Amino acid sequence: MKRISIGFTLLLTLLTSAAWAQQSQNPYSDIFASPFDRYVTFNISARYGVSMPLGGQKGYINQVSPANFALDGEWLFPQRFSVGLKSGYQYSQQRQGRQVVSSSDGNFVQDISAVQTRTLSIIPVMASLSYYFAENSAALRPYVQIAGGGAYADYTNYFGTLTDQSNGFKTAFAPAIGVKYYGKREQRLGGEIQVQYQQVNFSYEQLTGSAPSLMLSAGISYRFY
Repeated sequence: MKRISIGFTLLLTLLTSAAWAQQSQNPYSDIFASPFDRYVTFNISARYGVSMPLGGQKGYINQVSPANFALDGEWLFPQRFSVGLKSGYQYSQQRQGRQVVSSSDGNFVQDISAVQTRTLSIIPVMASLSYYFAENSAALRPYVQIAGGGAYADYTNYFGTLTDQSNGFKTAFAPAIGVKYYGKREQRLGGEIQVQYQQVNFSYEQLTGSAPSLMLSAGISYRFY
């Protein structure tokens, strides 16, 4: 993770320098352009979403999760692309009927009759790269995005008062498409809708392979300089 952080910092520095150099070559060519289109600017977004489990995650919890929050921050470059950081919190839960399960401790095996409550919590921490199909000052800004990094995953399966738990920080990636709408050109506050596929390379017990999901989120977006 330290190498990823250093590499991302170097990439951001090079991109910022390149954008500044391009603007400095002809400082009067776009003097009447919006500051959003002339300089490196910023955008923050907060969204609430619903998530549908896929793959191995669906084998553990097969219900749609209504408890998801996403937070993004971006550096917007005049060339219609951005680099940023994204995080959030995702929580899934499913309650099973009373079942009899076997538990072993060394040579000792016992049967437990209990109501099973399955939970999965994920906190992603990723770097993102986006391309926008409209200039930074536009009212409507559709985009495509790829993000990669890691995620903290917590698997906790409750059997009555007993728990089966595993957690850790695992690699993750998340391509997405979305659109931001600000109402009019250069307006700062707007709305955003995003569809994201996310895969976290976490596997344990009844969650096999990995933990992929598809999330639809909507919220607010604020751009500034």
